[in-house]
Amino acid sequence: MPACAHLYPTGNAVQLRRFVAVLGGVCALLGCLVLVGWLLHLPLLLQVRPSLPPMQYNTALCFILAGSALLAWAWGRAPQAIPVLGGLVALGAGLTLAEYLFQTDLGIDQWLFHSYITTATSHVGRMAPASALCLTLTGLALLCLGLGFAPRWRPAAVGSLASINLSISAVAILGYAFGLPGTYGWGQLTRIAMHTAIGLGLLGTALFLIAWSIGRRPLERTPRWLPLPLTISVFAGSLVLYFALEGRQDEEIIQTVKAGAESAKGQINVRMEARMHALVRMARQWEFAGAPARAAWESEAANHIHDLPDLQAAEWIDASHCLRWIVPAAGNEARLNLPLIQEERRHAAAERAERERQPVITRILPLFRGKRGFAIYAPIVLDGRPSGFLAETFDAQLSLDRFLPPAVAAGEAIRLSEDGQVFYERDAGAFPDRHDWVVEEKIELHGAVWTLRIWPTPALAARLNSPLPLVVLSAGALASLLLAAVCLYAQRASRHATETARANAALRSALEEVKTLEGLLPICCSCKRVRDDTGYWNQIDTYLHKHTNASLSHGFCPECAAKTCQDFGLAVPAEIQAELAAGNFE
Repeated sequence: MPACAHLYPTGNAVQLRRFVAVLGGVCALLGCLVLVGWLLHLPLLLQVRPSLPPMQYNTALCFILAGSALLAWAWGRAPQAIPVLGGLVALGAGLTLAEYLFQTDLGIDQWLFHSYITTATSHVGRMAPASALCLTLTGLALLCLGLGFAPRWRPAAVGSLASINLSISAVAILGYAFGLPGTYGWGQLTRIAMHTAIGLGLLGTALFLIAWSIGRRPLERTPRWLPLPLTISVFAGSLVLYFALEGRQDEEIIQTVKAGAESAKGQINVRMEARMHALVRMARQWEFAGAPARAAWESEAANHIHDLPDLQAAEWIDASHCLRWIVPAAGNEARLNLPLIQEERRHAAAERAERERQPVITRILPLFRGKRGFAIYAPIVLDGRPSGFLAETFDAQLSLDRFLPPAVAAGEAIRLSEDGQVFYERDAGAFPDRHDWVVEEKIELHGAVWTLRIWPTPALAARLNSPLPLVVLSAGALASLLLAAVCLYAQRASRHATETARANAALRSALEEVKTLEGLLPICCSCKRVRDDTGYWNQIDTYLHKHTNASLSHGFCPECAAKTCQDFGLAVPAEIQAELAAGNFE
């Protein structure tokens, strides 16, 4: 029999042990089935559905150990095994928890078995952090239960640890039911399996019932420490739900930013391709019809510049790589007849375009008045020989403002850079505190690679950030305190009612022992006998002794004492004569 069973009625203790044995047996059986599933490659025993995470091998071992400890407590045999089994559970799960906390690998994840299912798993073979935390608490509760130290605080400790376990598992189960991945998956780490959450709930229930039974005093309906685990469990559940809602909210923000980044990247690619195709058509027309007259080309280039406000200059470079024509000429006189070799980035792009016979975009170039831009070089090939280039230079800020109107990635900050040098920004202040909100994309153009960074502006973040998580956390904290207060009040009221009932029962018992005489008593006027309810005539002293708690002592009144003395010829004592003179009788 367990050490605590003698404190309670035998019938209740037997029922409790049976129920705990059932819960422990179910948990141990669940662990065994999962081990069989891993060994025999039966995914049905490992995953509730193929899209959900499996129960890991180490988790199944912990279930077997914890379930065996509960069976040992319920059967009352080998109680010394309880702390041993609990210590093993706490050690295994605690080491896994340490791996997550310190971002290390202790080599225990696949020490006994190599996992082959990695669905929703951040580390192969490693149990979820929620599972590791709950199993660590379960192991500590079993240690407290088995070692028996601090018996006054042992029920409260076991009950509190079990209540946290229950809260986390219940929130995870509700998360599966209502589609809140943040309740069973913390961040990007391994998610807790559905049947793991159910098993943890069973372990928590068994431990809480044990703590309830060993912590409740005689004649009390609930243990006095009950407000503590209630407060902890409600707050823990609201805290997990808070992080789940925060995670879902962050995921929505990240998805919004990713969609904006894809839209911005697509717009830049499409618009740049359009710019290149327009320039290539002009080069092909030159190849087909031959070199145009300078005046005709300058007129066409001027019209092109008029249609594209971001186009700064149109150029023709001959086969010797010297700039011969440029529109507009005003302000560009110094560049006429200038060999490209004097401008490194332009020269590199021209050589590549000539070699590959494809349009090439230069790396970012310095323009006049401190502006920055880029140029597109389209090669001209006549009779199979390179015959120069057509080139267009664009202002990066103006071009990208046209590429990325406010409707593209609305409400999001955009920054474009090349080799770490920023050349374009839109609504870009400082980076947000949440670095996971920053989405980075590489834009590979013909000859250039741009880095696109995009993140939500404070206005967008404020709009997407709902107060619901904070409301849930605040409501949970308030509810936990109110629940504790209500529980304390109910316990005090129950104890007061019990004490009052006990006092009333004692008073009723005392009143039942008090005997009183009421009504008319038939008494003989001569012999002074009293008739009772049965019609029997009793001496008055006998009647009073039967019907009251009074005991009578016999003696003489002054008058009878004087008469008796006279009858026997004796002198009446002086004190009797004094009483006769005082008249203290009728």
